[in-house]
Formats: sequence, C-alpha cells, structure tokens
Amino acid sequence: MIAPSPFMPLSDGDPFSAEWIARLPYADAELCQSAPATWLDKYGCAAVGSHAIVRAILPDWRRFTSTAKPCDDPFSLVPPILVTEDPPEHTLVRNALMQFFTPTALARHADAFAVEADRVVAEAAERGTIDAVKDIAAAFVLKVFPDMIGLKQDGRELILDFGEAAFNTVGPINAIFQELFERAAPAFAWVEENTRRDTVKPGGLASRILDLGDQGIIAPERAELLVRATIAAGFDTTVLAIANGIGAFLCFPDQWALLRSDPKLVRNALEEVLRYDPPARVQGRSAMVDCEVEGVRFRKGDPVALFLTAAGRDPDRWEEPDRFDIMRKGANLGFGAGIHLCLGQVLARMEFDAVFQALIRRVSAIEPAGEGRRFINNAAVGWGHLPVRLVS
Repeated sequence: MIAPSPFMPLSDGDPFSAEWIARLPYADAELCQSAPATWLDKYGCAAVGSHAIVRAILPDWRRFTSTAKPCDDPFSLVPPILVTEDPPEHTLVRNALMQFFTPTALARHADAFAVEADRVVAEAAERGTIDAVKDIAAAFVLKVFPDMIGLKQDGRELILDFGEAAFNTVGPINAIFQELFERAAPAFAWVEENTRRDTVKPGGLASRILDLGDQGIIAPERAELLVRATIAAGFDTTVLAIANGIGAFLCFPDQWALLRSDPKLVRNALEEVLRYDPPARVQGRSAMVDCEVEGVRFRKGDPVALFLTAAGRDPDRWEEPDRFDIMRKGANLGFGAGIHLCLGQVLARMEFDAVFQALIRRVSAIEPAGEGRRFINNAAVGWGHLPVRLVS
C-alpha cells in the first residue's frame, strides 16, 4: 500500500462501510468538506470531493489515468473495457459504440418509452401506495432497456443484481462486495448465457454491437465484453436516478408543484437529481505524474477517489447545497466529464423524461407512505426501497 501523502490530512474513516453508506450523500460531503483532499489510511488513496478539483481531474486523462484506480482488483467483475481504458484503446471503442447512442439513433425508441412509462405509472397510480423503486423505476427500466438490447424476457429481473454487483467492484473487496457477489452468481450466469450471438434478438443493440466484432471494427472478444459492459452500466444507475428523483420531490413538494406547472423543467430536474443525489457515487483515477490541482499536490502513483456525491454538495460551488431546486443553474458532474462522460446519457435522459412526464400527467402529489431504505453499495447510491403514496 502507498504511504500516506504528506500533502493532505489523514483520515481513519471508512467510506465503504455499511454505516457510512447508509448516510449518503451527507457522509461523503462531510468528509470532503473538511479538506479539499483527504488521505484514506484504510485504503491508501486520496479522497477528493471539491467540485473544482473533481471537475479538473475527471477529463485530465494524461495526468490521471483510468487504467489504475483505488482498490483495484485484478479479478474485478467489471468488464475490462471502455471505463477502464484511456486513448487510444478507449477512443476506438467509444467511437464505434457512439453511433448507437446519438439522439438521432435513439429517437425511434421514444414512443415505446412513452407508452411503457404511461402504463407503469397508470398502474402505480391506480394502486396508490407503492414502492417507487420496484413499482415505477425498476418496472419501467427492466422493460424498455432489455427490449432495446434484445434480451429474452425470462430472467430479466436478474439484470439488476448483475449491475449492482458490477458497480460494487468500484471499491474494496469488503463484506458488502462479498455478500452481493454471492447473491449475484445466478445473474452473472444469466448475462453470460444471454448475450451470445445465438441468444440475443437479431437487430437489437446487443446484436449490433456484436456486429462490430464480426466486421473487424473491434476484436470479437471485445465486442462481447462491450455488450456486458453496456448492460452493467445501463440499469442500476437509471433505476436509481428515477427513484432518487421521486425521493427528492417527496422531500421537496414545492418542487413537484413547480414541475407540474411547467413540464419542460424535467430536464432541469434530472440535472438537479444528478447533483443532489447522484446514482454514481465515485470515480477512480491514479496520478501519472507529480502535479498540483487547485492547490492540492498529488504524487505520481497516488490513487484518487473522486466523490461525485460530495462534489454535488460542495458549498464553495453550490448555494444551499442541501436544497433540491430544479431551477438551479450550473453544470454538475453526475454524468462524469471528459472522454469518460457517460456514453448513455442521452438514453438516460429519455428514460427519465418518459417516466416523469407520465407522473406529471397522472400524479398531483407524492406523499410518504412509510420508512424508506437506502441502497447499500460501494459505488452506486440512492433508494433501495421507497414507499410513497401517489395522489391523483
């Protein structure tokens, strides 16, 4: 393990304990507001939550590589492609995949998303008291995204375990990781079985990604990894973004009234969710050279954990950071930045918009209906269970 940095205060805290994670995003914000960067003694890495520093490091792949990260595990469950690469390998794969995620390419799915969102929300509103995670967010995403990818119907519910386990590896191999790894074993087997050429639907996104390998644009084995990486990245974060949005409006009912008065604010609402309660908690980098960022010195080889949860609550960047305000201005870091900016952000925006437009049409108020439970994961954050009452 790397010796503690002499350029930042030392902390013996454990941001990857269940107790800490249950207090997100506040716990991360408290850690990172104590200093621009803190050395985590338990994990031998720098923890950074300053918005300015995170914003500077994320796109700076020449000085901060994505190929080595805090808590790196050579047997990671995350497919070793795209998010763990820098140029030129990253550029080749991203350019090949980007054609499937442009607004033009995705526009043909908009009507199907709207129809399914209306169906899911109508059923939830009819019941009244529901779990917003299971009955709205997961119910919607587990229909539209697997349909788009071209996955079979049976067993789709396992995809959430697959995505959760993959995200969990962006952190230490701790008790949280071990418990989920064991639970997700059937999910990994299902994904491996159902992402082959002979099991995916012809013409679906998975089939078209596999075509990249057949055409020699990328190696066939990397095309298979890319299908699995797309699945890993596209489910839990979108489910959490939708659920976290509902949770935020639950806590700030004035903002729900404001959104219903002007449905065009849905895009602003997503941006504020990504700041206020981002589903992706942390991104990892390692310093390639001795350098200084916003007055903080990093040594060559320092692993760096960039806490998006804390950057979104940085009082030096945001006025009243603990207030959810869909009229707030300013770019957040919820989708990342630079070459690793979320490839599927257009898709995520479409899915979020479809669900919340349906909610706006059918739901006048969102009320609490019991105690919620936060998601316990090393790197994905949000609501695991959120009981609400939908008032028509």
